[in-house]
Amino acid sequence: MTPFKYLLGILLIICLTILIFSLINRGSLCELTIRNGHQEVAAKLACHKG
Repeated sequence: MTPFKYLLGILLIICLTILIFSLINRGSLCELTIRNGHQEVAAKLACHKG
């Protein structure tokens, strides 16, 4: 396999992992925060409370 095919395979696996994680936590995932040293990434979704 060429390096390009490896890169496509890795990107596909990452996207599928994120999709599956989102489907599993769909009801409870309103905010996701990842901290690494001095960096912080936060994703906030519009959620219904009710």
